[in-house]
Amino acid sequence: MQEYLKIRPNLKLILVFSFFSVFLFGLLSFHMFNRFIEESITKFDIPTFLVLSFFIFLLVTTTLFSINFFSIIEINKKEVIIKKGFSKKIIRIENIKNIILSEINDSYEILVDRTRIQLKNDEIINLYSFKYQDFFKLKIILNFINESIKNENIKLEKLNLDFILPHKKSFKINSYNKTKTFNFSHVLSFTGIFFYGLVSISLYSFFSRETLNIYTTLQIPVIITFLILLFSNDMNYFTISDNYLIVKNSIRFWEKKYFDLNEIESINIHRHFRQSGKTVVIKTKLFENRTYSSDNLLSKHWEGFKIELRNNNVAVFDDSDRISKRVIY
Repeated sequence: MQEYLKIRPNLKLILVFSFFSVFLFGLLSFHMFNRFIEESITKFDIPTFLVLSFFIFLLVTTTLFSINFFSIIEINKKEVIIKKGFSKKIIRIENIKNIILSEINDSYEILVDRTRIQLKNDEIINLYSFKYQDFFKLKIILNFINESIKNENIKLEKLNLDFILPHKKSFKINSYNKTKTFNFSHVLSFTGIFFYGLVSISLYSFFSRETLNIYTTLQIPVIITFLILLFSNDMNYFTISDNYLIVKNSIRFWEKKYFDLNEIESINIHRHFRQSGKTVVIKTKLFENRTYSSDNLLSKHWEGFKIELRNNNVAVFDDSDRISKRVIY
């Protein structure tokens, strides 16, 4: 029997912020510190000192900002526990008054998906799905609690997590399954041309030098990793089989995400400001919202993708003919 469930932080998000704080600003701070020491031998260089101070400030602030995202949620039979830094918030199930599972909140011109828990003392607790991995599991549990609250004949005192949470499914594509792949080319897309162009320029700038020291050698994987993180999110493509929608990535080729077609509630296709491709939001009946961007497909591939989904009784909504604001799930 499952005694508790742990919702872990979004490691990808933490990795991105850590990259900027630890690697990028850390390397820049280290570089400027060495330069400041060298130039301070003769005189105190105020411009170099100011630039060094600025990079150190960015290093500290972005590090603290990334730590803010390191939050863990634990659910046991009687409590929901939110652990954040050195603080801990314990929510007893019997103290919950109302739950809003999902609402789009506009914070500082950024749209985010928010879950609100209202306690009987009218305290409001806001949780944001993009901060966590598998946040939909918490939504499944909160939905069960909310339905129990609405039913006056049920007095919920304990949670049976084995009963509430769905069992993990194994996905397998058999050789006799018909599949259709919707993909043109990530290399010939605007994103791909820009990506490979920057990679080529970066490599040429390093290897065209007469000698490579340890410092410049360490810069190569850091820059390549940064470019992959920056551009690969727009290089997704889609395969539809008899039972599944499969999302793949042209650069991160080892990644595959399976969605049971019968469990998809809807698929929304958007185009956002300064986006060369389109964004696909996959919403499942189990409160899972996944966002994938793609610049790989041409118009005919997008049309074929929508037709195939509708042939499999999946609701598709496409407003990519206009610019819309991005929602972070």
